Amino acid sequence: MKRNITIHDLARELGIDSSTVSRALSDSPRVGAKTKERVKAKAKELGYQRNLLASNLRTSKTMTIGVVVPFISRHFFSEAIDGIEQVASEKGYRVIISQSRDSFSKEKEILDGMFMNRVDGLLVSPTQDTRDGEHLNQFVENKIPVVLFDRFYENSNLSKVVLADRKATYMITEHLIKQGKKKIFHLAGDLESTMYKERCLGYKNAMFDNGIQYEENYIKSIELYADTAVEALKEFLEDKNNIPDAIVCVNDVTALAIMKYISEKTDYNVPEDIAIAGFSNEPASDIINPGLTTVDQHPFEIGKTSSEMLFDFVKDGYSGQLSSKTVVIQPELIVRGSTTMKLAVEY
Repeated sequence: MKRNITIHDLARELGIDSSTVSRALSDSPRVGAKTKERVKAKAKELGYQRNLLASNLRTSKTMTIGVVVPFISRHFFSEAIDGIEQVASEKGYRVIISQSRDSFSKEKEILDGMFMNRVDGLLVSPTQDTRDGEHLNQFVENKIPVVLFDRFYENSNLSKVVLADRKATYMITEHLIKQGKKKIFHLAGDLESTMYKERCLGYKNAMFDNGIQYEENYIKSIELYADTAVEALKEFLEDKNNIPDAIVCVNDVTALAIMKYISEKTDYNVPEDIAIAGFSNEPASDIINPGLTTVDQHPFEIGKTSSEMLFDFVKDGYSGQLSSKTVVIQPELIVRGSTTMKLAVEY
């Protein structure tokens, strides 16, 4: 049976101290570049494999970070995870990914498990039902850095990377107004959630700033699934004297569902009778006809930026996180045929 190569074997082969070999393999600044190259080349030649478990026990690090998202299958989160993993890989870290399925109890269960597995840092996009960070206190109290991304809760003292959500729905709503739409409805998420509250405020502010009246029944808060969106649309269409001429949806899933229903089950046309706008720029939004006007949230950038922030805290120690930081990513309005026949609109 072939014996495992140790750092002592490498040291003998190279004629240097085993401590120098160890530092070289760990990229210590105390070892010169040429020595590092020699050590790594010899390690590769002899088939040396570093004992990560022993190394992690000595440094009290697991070289893993935890990532918790509502849904891995959603385009936004898969792109954000891609950005997170790119940074983590460059830092030599592994990523443990879990989905809460937008359930607060599930999120808490996942976080308990990640704490028990001693992750070195945590990235969380909270559920719609998350109202405070009490369930994150075990990480904070044990000086494990935490960064929120995309979603956050009010009065959070944790650092976060978020989209300018209010600005995004303001841009969408103002675009619809410029297309001559006046009876604009808003299909919202849970308005107790900070993110969806911000998006609703963007809609309201755009209406107010442009002198457009709206009623509270123009805004409907729903669970953000295709079937619930269709049921909400049916309610909108029941009052024949109050049919919307545009609907701002809080995500693309709901927007695509109601576009399909309008096309297949009603006599209305999109965008002539009812313009539809979504949010998140899902791949399907550019495949359907007409294409869906939506907002690009730049999820890869959000994931990458939040991961970089987390690793800054990991590198600098927990003291770096004592001053809460917020990075705001700017949205991009993508205008397609679901809101206008004039596709060459600049913003």
